[in-house]
Amino acid sequence: MGLASRSSSGFPFTFDTDAGNASTHAWVEVYLPRAGWSGFGPTSGKVTGNRHIAVAVARHPEAAPPVAGSYLGPSGQHLLLRVAVRFGALAA
Repeated sequence: MGLASRSSSGFPFTFDTDAGNASTHAWVEVYLPRAGWSGFGPTSGKVTGNRHIAVAVARHPEAAPPVAGSYLGPSGQHLLLRVAVRFGALAA
């Protein structure tokens, strides 16, 4: 159809009490003339919007993992990861 598309990964904005709170999420987007980038979350079956916080976008899903990295240090260590998204006024 000649439309540009991309994969996005990030977090859905949820409240502390919502199921799936702080879970990573992925969705697809297509660029529509006059509308811009429009996304669709296949997991939820919903159109994306301002409740989706993109962390990475790429042409191929494997190029936009929600978390990637490596560790160099003593063996036997354990990783604890916490993610918090807070909205508020930006500091000047």
